[in-house]
Amino acid sequence: MEQRYTTFSLLLINISRCVQKIKNVEMAALGFKGKQVQCLFALYNCTEGVSLTKLGEMCGEDKGMMSRTVKELAKAELVYVDVSSERKYKNPIRLTDKGNNVACIVAEKISSLLEEGSLGISDEERTQLYHSLGIISENLTGICKKYDLK
Repeated sequence: MEQRYTTFSLLLINISRCVQKIKNVEMAALGFKGKQVQCLFALYNCTEGVSLTKLGEMCGEDKGMMSRTVKELAKAELVYVDVSSERKYKNPIRLTDKGNNVACIVAEKISSLLEEGSLGISDEERTQLYHSLGIISENLTGICKKYDLK
């Protein structure tokens, strides 16, 4: 059991570090930050725009982090917030034309890197891997909820 834990943990840590490194290098080449990848990709796939809260859920980030990321992207003229409502977190965030162009490049890079990172894995194996990781994620989330005693 100790070996299972070690293997699982080290593989996840290595994968996470590699993904972060790749995001940082690829985005730096475009003049942006790695942490902005998730946001751009999520917005690219959600053309009608989304609220800050929903964007945070889609990116696995809290509202504070998403707010900072959106401000950075707005300053770079990649996104804009449709301020049709006074409720700050409900206003839809959308890509600008420039943002859509950058997000398209990001999406193409992601597709290419996913292909390269998946070499040697069949579609069936990938489906099973994601299914298994989904179950593990749900189980670990359930365990974590037990620690959130109030």
